[in-house]
Amino acid sequence: MGLSLIASPYDRRVVLYLEISTVIKCIPMRDRIRERLTEYRSEALGSIAIAENKTKSTFGQHGVVSSRMYLAINKDNETGFAEYMDRSGSFIRHVAPGSWAEYADELRDGGTKLKQEIMAKVKHELRGQLDPALDKLIKRKVEDFELGYVEGKNMNTTTHNTVNIINSNISNAVVQITQSGKDAVSKDTAQKLQEIINSEEIKGLPEETQLNVLDQADDVIKELSAPVTDKGKVYRGLKRLGSFISSVASKSVADVAAQLTVAYAKAHGIIP
Repeated sequence: MGLSLIASPYDRRVVLYLEISTVIKCIPMRDRIRERLTEYRSEALGSIAIAENKTKSTFGQHGVVSSRMYLAINKDNETGFAEYMDRSGSFIRHVAPGSWAEYADELRDGGTKLKQEIMAKVKHELRGQLDPALDKLIKRKVEDFELGYVEGKNMNTTTHNTVNIINSNISNAVVQITQSGKDAVSKDTAQKLQEIINSEEIKGLPEETQLNVLDQADDVIKELSAPVTDKGKVYRGLKRLGSFISSVASKSVADVAAQLTVAYAKAHGIIP
């Protein structure tokens, strides 16, 4: 029986893989990094837009448009921008492990371009505060990159480290990883706190008083949603908020806030 000259599907896949691998290897490293960082910028702008819409929706539920909302929008942009810089730095270190420091200019240029795109979209009255904040982030992130410093990373290289990761993607890590979401108590607390500030009674408060409630609640909810929650800070924030609500709202609403504070503290062993 003669040999078939028709390539099998497997053979064709192998040839295609080799052709793609050859093309990738021929792309200069600098161009490859610039291309990926361009993709990351587009994704960062999308994530920032989603965060901004959520912020506007939260404030819109209360019929309040104030400088507090604009500050929150600025924070959304700063957070998305910092995530872009961290993600870009991680990619560069991954694809150029022995020479990543040579590509600091690519990281800086990527940050500058993203900043320009962000500032072109931001039109509110506090945009002047966002501009220097983004410049500061570029400077710090590039400096950290050049020094090889990764914020929050402080572990020895060992296979005996255990890390809890929340809403993150981890690769090439010499650690044992346990991935989980926020604990149920934090989620429940944030949800019930949202219900309190969305209640008709809180919405019916004078604007200045309502903004005070929203500001305090927003600080607690942000801490509850942080990658690493400071439980003591949440407890203190809930106590302050409960005390303030008791002075401006009905006893029934104040009691709900007080019960929420006690339940959170007991669940985390802050009080017996």
